[in-house]
Amino acid sequence: MSVPIAIFVFLFGIVFGSFYNVVIYRLPLGIPISKGRSMCTSCGHTLGAIDLVPIFSWLFLRGRCRYCGEKISPRYLIIELITGCLFVLAYLTQGYSLGLILFAAFWSMLLIVTMMDFDGMVISESVLLVFTAICTVCLLLLKRPVVNHLLGGAVGFGVYWVIYLLAKAFYKREGFGFGDVELMASIGLVLGLRGSIEALWLSFYIAVLGIILMKILGKAVGRGIEMPFGPYMCAAAFAVSLFEQPIYDFYSRVILGR
Repeated sequence: MSVPIAIFVFLFGIVFGSFYNVVIYRLPLGIPISKGRSMCTSCGHTLGAIDLVPIFSWLFLRGRCRYCGEKISPRYLIIELITGCLFVLAYLTQGYSLGLILFAAFWSMLLIVTMMDFDGMVISESVLLVFTAICTVCLLLLKRPVVNHLLGGAVGFGVYWVIYLLAKAFYKREGFGFGDVELMASIGLVLGLRGSIEALWLSFYIAVLGIILMKILGKAVGRGIEMPFGPYMCAAAFAVSLFEQPIYDFYSRVILGR
């Protein structure tokens, strides 16, 4: 590992993280990403260059707007840091190669989708389309087996589409968002057939753990209460992208008893 390259990749990542904050905030509200400069969500004042430096601005301004003094959520800082770390992780696992772009793009999609779904149970088709297209180009240039990845996307879409239809029939309304179906198709396309299957079952285990944790924390969960499922899918996809073989070995040994 080259430390200077890792630092460069991190700095590159936090710049993207700053942009992702804009995407996460604007798209669910129907605000075009390219429309106008960034502004304070409290007072509406257009932000200057010193207000928009990733990480530094939040720390320098002590988490407050320079114009109205209102608090700025630390989440903006956290997303920038997470994105920077994800880019570095992609570099550590893939080296300075096309694989770095593939994983950085894939994990970026998972991060954006997680935050959007967590905020308002919205999964943006445009986000899925853009990042899946980038990942697909990388997969083709890396000469990965096309059929395997197409099958992964088909299985991901097919399984969640059936779940979507069953949930809709049972609840007499959408009990499972179609955005989840599209997300799983994107995940399957990137991970391939085996990775798609692993992400499918692992997402439900993670969801069960999430529900148990929410109950321990006193959160209302249960039938009739809408919950975002995308974050669990993204967590499973992230885990599989890093540990596909160990997860497969664990599942075969512990669950299947092979």
